[in-house]
Amino acid sequence: MNARRQAATSDAADRKAPRADAQRNAALVLAGARRAVASKGLDVSYHEIAREAGVGVGTVYRRFPERDQLMAAVLRDILNELVRTAEAAVECADPWEGFTRLFSGLATRTAENAGLSGTLDAHGGPDIAALRHRLLRLIRQATERAQQAGTLRGDVDWHDIPFLAQAAVTPGCFLGLPADPARGPRTLRVILDGLRGS
Repeated sequence: MNARRQAATSDAADRKAPRADAQRNAALVLAGARRAVASKGLDVSYHEIAREAGVGVGTVYRRFPERDQLMAAVLRDILNELVRTAEAAVECADPWEGFTRLFSGLATRTAENAGLSGTLDAHGGPDIAALRHRLLRLIRQATERAQQAGTLRGDVDWHDIPFLAQAAVTPGCFLGLPADPARGPRTLRVILDGLRGS
């Protein structure tokens, strides 16, 4: 009886192992795709994604046979992260602190994901569009909440916030001047100082 139970347990473990491997591989591919998209944009090849993920290109194709499916998964992952940041911003006891965290998160994700904003509706369909709309509603809430508290200047429209966050992203080189690692955070601080209510 015990031997039979042990055999059944072993069989169950064997059946679960491929699922666990598949889940781990899918997570590796998604993380690798995010890094590859961040550096190369959404037109990155499956070979570059596989290299970033540390898996064979066949694994990428098995997990995400359609390119749009993979790009939608990347966008969904990024947007879900931003939505969580925005939800925390709206719930933060200090409206200015919540706003600055959201603004910094938007700037960071923009810097890390080349070409993201222009492709949100081209990939993923209704679920990506729904996440985008939710994020925009939360940006509006966090902005207006900070304005009502007097900590964010009142002449800023909430529509300005994503564009200002994008402006905080320092290019690698501009007019022949290389951007040192400290320039991005410094630019972000300058913009936030300019947004702060008097």
